[in-house]
Amino acid sequence: MVIAHFCTAVRAVVRDWMGAQSEPQIREALENPVALGAQLLPVIQAKLSAAGATTLAEVLEHAWTAPALHLRSVFEPGALPPTPEDFTPVPVCPGTAVAMVTAIAALAALNSATISYGSENDGHLFVNLVVIPGEGDIPQKSTRGMQGHTDGVSFPLRGYRDPDDARIAPSPDFVGLCCLRNPEGVPTTVMPLSAVLEEMPAHLVQELREPNYVIGSQRTFEEGMIEILGDELTLDEARLLFRVGDAEWIRFSHRTTDPVDKESSAQKAMDAFQDACRNCVQDIALSPGDIVLVNNRIALHGRSPVGTAYGGETRWLLRTYGLDTTELAAEQRYLGSPFKLFP
Repeated sequence: MVIAHFCTAVRAVVRDWMGAQSEPQIREALENPVALGAQLLPVIQAKLSAAGATTLAEVLEHAWTAPALHLRSVFEPGALPPTPEDFTPVPVCPGTAVAMVTAIAALAALNSATISYGSENDGHLFVNLVVIPGEGDIPQKSTRGMQGHTDGVSFPLRGYRDPDDARIAPSPDFVGLCCLRNPEGVPTTVMPLSAVLEEMPAHLVQELREPNYVIGSQRTFEEGMIEILGDELTLDEARLLFRVGDAEWIRFSHRTTDPVDKESSAQKAMDAFQDACRNCVQDIALSPGDIVLVNNRIALHGRSPVGTAYGGETRWLLRTYGLDTTELAAEQRYLGSPFKLFP
């Protein structure tokens, strides 16, 4: 019931806030999600306190033990334009605006600023997850299912620094998916890390902690990395599994992660990890008005195949990221943007 109470509070706070704003004021607020989140957070906290059933601390605790928070019917999409046919831009209309404000508010309640990276989709705060027509790798990928992965995999985990470039910001704590349309009921999939590791022998789990892997940039970051850094961001002698406090944190991408030595036990560990992921898949059926916040540290996520239809009233999600930015250095941010991180 913790998440149901949280949904009720967030939905009411965002509805009241948007009802008091003009369209230009909403657009202006979305330009600074940090300030907007800071404005809405105490109102959400007050709403929860007034209801007396759930505290914000309980919501936060749940968010760091559950693989994902499924916020059901947390916003009302209303009338929408045709589904876009590219990652950007996100058409700004009442339906997309309420989705974006709601995601910003929910992430703020999890001590997370809504952020983007300059190297992905030109740093747009929200992007369309849709089928992209045409030829080439990205259009083909937009139609297929996705295996378990974490986003921003070549970036350091929060609390760590890139070994070669201190400017590189951490990968996100949360991946936010706002459902605007999903007529075929294509599920988003999550794989809880705790369940995955329980499927593996202890000695192979230990292998994931060793610096015996190479991690490359994910496809949507590649072009931006080359433009900004001059090359893809690749990590040599990288670890995949980290002990952080009482929890295990993971970074992994089935496409861009490889062992340094394919004949080693590191390869056996990665194979066992991927097999365990397939055995631990949980489906989340998103309906219009739902938001799912996937914990990018303690879960992997993916999706079932989407199909080839595009535009019109086909599947349309908005994606954004959340990160606790309290310990970021100035060099890990872009000057002139309250939300865009380097690279």
